[in-house]
Formats: sequence, structure tokens, C-alpha cells
Amino acid sequence: MQISLEEVQRVARDSRAQQTGTAPLEPVPEPFVACKEADQQLARELAHFLAQTPDIRNGRVEEVVNHLSQTEEPLPASEVAVSIMRRLIADNLTE
Repeated sequence: MQISLEEVQRVARDSRAQQTGTAPLEPVPEPFVACKEADQQLARELAHFLAQTPDIRNGRVEEVVNHLSQTEEPLPASEVAVSIMRRLIADNLTE
């Protein structure tokens, strides 16, 4: 789903209008900052997860190739890569 720049600007403008002069209903906590060790542990877990991920999922590649061969104008490679990564992450979140 793509949102136009005008829509983003309208939402930002509306949001700013709602925020002026109104105090929060609850105290706003300070942002959470993880310790360096936790960040390093998360980085190790992500690296391990990515190392275990196969380089190619043949079924997905065939789907993409078939879809791209049927479209009239090609998609930029960066959009295809982003879509593949989103799908990979979503698939692993639901497992």
C-alpha cells in the first residue's frame, strides 16, 4: 500500500493541530534504551538467523519471474528486494 505525499502532509498537519495546547492524558515514559550487551545479543541472534536462511527459495523465485514476465513495465530491483525481505521476515514471524 502506498500513501501519497499529500496524504502524509495532511495527516501530519492534522496531528500537529491536535497536539497544540493539549497535555498528555498520562505521563509519557522516557524512551527505553537497551544496554550494549542486549544490543550485541540481538545482533548475534539476527546474524545467526540470516546465516540459517537459504540464499534462494525456488518457489518464490519462480513466482516472481512469472509475475515479472507478465507485467508491461519492469519493477526496480530495489523494490523486488525489499518485497522479498518483507515476506521473509513476515514468514518467520508467523512460525
